[in-house]
Parts: sequence; structure tokens; C-alpha cells
Amino acid sequence: MIAVPYILKRSRKRKRTISLQITRQNDVVVSAPYFTPAGEIKSFIEQKYDWIQKSIQKQKDQQVHAAEKKYISGEYFYYLGTPYPLEVFFQQDLPAGLVFWSNRFYLNSANGDAEGEKYFIEWYKNKARDFFSKQVEHLSLRMQLLPRSIRITSAQTRWGSCSPEDNLAFSFRLIMAPPAVIDYVIIHELMHIQEKSHSARFWKLMETAMPEYKLHRSWLKENGHKFIL
Repeated sequence: MIAVPYILKRSRKRKRTISLQITRQNDVVVSAPYFTPAGEIKSFIEQKYDWIQKSIQKQKDQQVHAAEKKYISGEYFYYLGTPYPLEVFFQQDLPAGLVFWSNRFYLNSANGDAEGEKYFIEWYKNKARDFFSKQVEHLSLRMQLLPRSIRITSAQTRWGSCSPEDNLAFSFRLIMAPPAVIDYVIIHELMHIQEKSHSARFWKLMETAMPEYKLHRSWLKENGHKFIL
């Protein structure tokens, strides 16, 4: 018998379904209809055991990753799916900022820990703007789905979007993912030009355009937390 500590919230308004969520404190909260038998709730939690453990571990990884970025020599930062080391130095006769050379990031700053995030965001945005523009042009011509514009955002969890007017937007953080995963997000948003909702038709169109899209979607769900600065 698997024992999972949890907080139970019963509701007279909830009619049928049992649901659970993991709080930011890694507590397991179960919501259930008021008269649901305790045995049914316990069985539900046991069935979700693997998902609960995986979700808690993922959240812990996210918290550790977010806390550990100090912009100091030896840290690793992702670019197009590969982590590269950072070297921080200060040389007054060279421009302050971030450069990428010979598979390594170099940050010239007197206050690397204070200015590092700003320089990385600036660098990632410039790379994303160039890379996404070229890929959107290539893929949109192939799919014959032409957007009106492309915009780079600072969104932390929303990788891309397509407005009702067919304007596309992508988070600069996506430039940290592998090229195939980036293509998945671009194709996903381009497909919304043809089908606005996530209907069954939409996913059939996605499978036709990119048969392996589920693999890239799963990869992004599992690894997206690594791309938070």
C-alpha cells in the first residue's frame, strides 16, 4: 500500500470528478465531491502516485534552477538545446556585455552577478529575433500559412501564440531549446492561422505537418523549466 500525505478538500458543489494539484510548497491537495468514500479517494491517489512524485521532483528542480543562477564563471546556460559554460571577467578596454565564442559564453562586466541577467536576456532576444524570423519564413512558405508579423516576448511559460489577426509571438527563452523543438512551436503557431482552436482537426493537421510533434511537445514539457533565467 502506497502512503501519500495529502490535504483533502471536500465540496458540495463538485458533482463527480476528483482532482489533485501540487502547491508551491509541494503539498498534495485533493479536491473531491462531498460524499466521496475515503477508499475511492485513497485509490485515486495511489493511481496517481508516479505522477505526483514526478511533479514534485520537477517543481523542486525548477525551484533549485531558479535559485542557482548567479552569473558566475562555471555556470551553464542553454543555447539551441546545448548547455555552454560561462566565463565572467572585467576588462575596461572591451565593450561590456555578453558574447558567445568557441562554445563558451563570455561576460565582460564589473558586476556580473548584478548585470548578468540583463546581458543574457539582451543576447537571447537578439538571437531569437534572427533565428525565429528565418525559420518562420522557411516554414510558413512550406506550409503556405503566412503570418502578418512576428514578435519576441519575455513570457516565462507561454512559448508561442497566434493572435486572431495571425500575428505570431514567441518567448525569447525558446531559443534555448533544440532546433527541432523550436520548429514544433513555430509549426504549432502557424497551424493556428488555419485552425484557431485546439480541435481534433488541429491535431490531425499538426500530425500531417510534423508526424513526430508529440515527441517535441513532451520534451518541452519535461525540460522547459531549465530555460528560466
